[in-house]
Amino acid sequence: MTRLVNLDRAAHQGLRVLEDRAFAACGDASMCLVTINEIPRLVAEYPMVFTKNGATGDFVCVALFGAAPEQNVFWRDGRWDSHFVPLNVARQPFSVGVADNPAGGEEAKELVTCIDLDNDAVQGHAGEALFEGGGEYSPYLRHKMNLLAELVDGEQRTRQFTARLTELGLIHAMQLELKAPGQPARKITGLYSIDEPKLRALDLAIVAELNSRGYLHAMYAMLSSLGHLQIFARRGQPAAANAGVNV
Repeated sequence: MTRLVNLDRAAHQGLRVLEDRAFAACGDASMCLVTINEIPRLVAEYPMVFTKNGATGDFVCVALFGAAPEQNVFWRDGRWDSHFVPLNVARQPFSVGVADNPAGGEEAKELVTCIDLDNDAVQGHAGEALFEGGGEYSPYLRHKMNLLAELVDGEQRTRQFTARLTELGLIHAMQLELKAPGQPARKITGLYSIDEPKLRALDLAIVAELNSRGYLHAMYAMLSSLGHLQIFARRGQPAAANAGVNV
């Protein structure tokens, strides 16, 4: 459960956050949304693929954490076990909300910082303070707000990225097959990747356009990240120990 409220300097002056515990909100997540801005660093550790937004049917970029629902091989011993943490994990327990802006008229909206008061990391006696004595943002809160700003900035660019790849027909369905000794193969569906043969066959003018927008690097990085799928065999559930992954 989550209970998001607008962060308020007066109401939340005494709140603190236990950083490691905050990430537990994603401890049973098998994937999370990522932005194109993050891809160059996240591909060092995570398989990066596409899936579809259940409401709109549009493609979205995700980092995979596991090959089964609620499997997360990066959440180990009560902490996030990776060098690079996706923004949608690192931002916890904060998020961006939309509120009315009275100064701008009836239909004007503004982005606001929200905090999940039901996150177990949010408390009043231990952890990182949100505000300093005079009510100023603490360095910790400023860091979190910078992460949220980076996330908002990247989301729009990512929508443009996936829309352009969809237009060019460069996203195709992939099928993962997880094999464990003595167990039947388990197929994972609903994931998509870059269609590399189509990418290689593109007109040079389109390749130049994709390169100028930073898309070409992101696409090849996502393709190379598929090698990380082996981590689900090495670090996954005990039943999958010594398993192999076919793509």
